Amino acid sequence: MSKLFVQYGAGNIGRGFIGALFSQAGYEVKFIDVVPQVISLLNSEHCYPVRIVDTGKSEEVWIQNVSAVDGMDMEQVAETIAQADLMATAVGVNILPRIIPNILAGLRLRWAKGNLLPFNIIICENLLDADKFMHGLLFEQLDDHEKQLFEETVGLVEASIGRMVPVMSEEMKEGNPLRVWVERYCQLPVDEAAIKGQHPQIENLRPYSPFHYYIRRKLFVHNMGHALTAYLGNILGLQTIWQTIQIPEVKLIAERAMHESALALSKEYNMPLAVIEEHITDLLLRFENAALGDTVARVGRDTRRKLGANDRLAGAAALCDAQGILPVYISVGIAAALCFSDEKGTEIADTILKQKGTEAVLTEICGIENGAVRRMILAYYEALKKKDIAVILALAESFQKEELSRRIVI
Repeated sequence: MSKLFVQYGAGNIGRGFIGALFSQAGYEVKFIDVVPQVISLLNSEHCYPVRIVDTGKSEEVWIQNVSAVDGMDMEQVAETIAQADLMATAVGVNILPRIIPNILAGLRLRWAKGNLLPFNIIICENLLDADKFMHGLLFEQLDDHEKQLFEETVGLVEASIGRMVPVMSEEMKEGNPLRVWVERYCQLPVDEAAIKGQHPQIENLRPYSPFHYYIRRKLFVHNMGHALTAYLGNILGLQTIWQTIQIPEVKLIAERAMHESALALSKEYNMPLAVIEEHITDLLLRFENAALGDTVARVGRDTRRKLGANDRLAGAAALCDAQGILPVYISVGIAAALCFSDEKGTEIADTILKQKGTEAVLTEICGIENGAVRRMILAYYEALKKKDIAVILALAESFQKEELSRRIVI
């Protein structure tokens, strides 16, 4: 009898990465979602195609033994979670609080049935300290006895989502709404220390400890470099990541920004710099995957959150600052994010930016107080209006020389 894996969220990551990973490991996979068409098709077909794409070639695999539960039906969701051996979420940071009542209903039903076996929830969300965030949401609604049961039986396991999955156009679906395109990379690092009970023996599931390093590497190297590329591509009027990263100046800025994060991570965690640099080389090659068709709009959206003090851009700058590294090139990404326009041409310029200006965004959203970093961002922001990346690169190199001269004098 196969074990039951519950995937909360049947979107592109849920189907194209997490659900597929566990299905291929022999689990029965039940998705929880709220999109009627997706629920209906999963329950009628019990399979869906995942296309693995590389530049110039592709391979399609069929994910089997799958079904779905309507996320609006709390009773059915609770019963499903109560029966599960393992669970994951991939719903997006903004949606996570909305599914907490359903998860709680499932946990309470487990306990009411006397099921006190270890139960791990893998949190597949791009959020630093996602486990603490989810723990806080859950504990707000648990009584003292339930809190004890939770701590004894439930593991909140952070994961690092490295597989890139694009937004699916109707053309890419080729008539099948469940089809997902993904890149070949398929590793899922998880927090080894957070797992309750035995570790799941699943190919490409990688338990690591200390996990804080891996999640920060994902956020401050991969996500930061990806976002920076998207924001520069937006300024240049480009549609895809692969088109943008082929521009030599953009690739150089992205590579140098990722190197700044690598230096900071190496110092913070005493990790070999060469290992992180090898990871950067691999990432840049993956960004160039034209077959994936990942868009500037997808990677750049939700910009206010991505400018947050602990997120990929300002968070990476803060880590550099803490390690005595001036984030010359990361600052380019922050300035470019301030210029981001979505598909409708609407600038991010949220209320604070419109009413108070960029200085207020740097203080109130990014949490950036360092005067040198603020000065660089503001200079880049003005220069980016010319939409000339060569000018930005020259300005960054001048800031870097200025910093080197300052250090020599000191």
